[in-house]
Amino acid sequence: MEYIEIKDYIIIGHYCGEIPDEKNPTIEYREVENCIANIGEDIRFYSDLSAGIKKPLKALIAEKLITIPEGKKLNEAGTDFVDMTDAEKVAAGFIQLKPDEKIEGEHIVKKTEKEKHDDRLISKEAYNAFIDTQRQAAYKQESDPLGMQVLRGELDKAEWLAKIAE
Repeated sequence: MEYIEIKDYIIIGHYCGEIPDEKNPTIEYREVENCIANIGEDIRFYSDLSAGIKKPLKALIAEKLITIPEGKKLNEAGTDFVDMTDAEKVAAGFIQLKPDEKIEGEHIVKKTEKEKHDDRLISKEAYNAFIDTQRQAAYKQESDPLGMQVLRGELDKAEWLAKIAE
């Protein structure tokens, strides 16, 4: 004969032999055969305690025996927890977007200067200063090399001026 001792749904002992005559009233004694459940486990996690068959994770959550950790969700198969995407965390209220942030796909990204201007997060002056900086960088990268080619006689001046106008 084989038996287990259970207290508050937790297996606290696994024994071979007869159940003792003097029983502790706070402990449940249950006869089992070839039980492969482990000491320290909650018996409510098992659909078949003797066979050691555990309930699916979805069932344990439905029975409120397990809670989904914050920022996690069940995978598609319902067998494990996986991280939520940033978009899902925002939708669930775990993350709050800052005024200069937005959701793009599954990720949080910074808004563009145009979006910040459109949302009145930056002034027209600040936006124009940003545009001027971008324009200067483009001049340096695109038209300045052409100007050097004009000076060396490798390029017609009209092409360089067209690039500047662009």
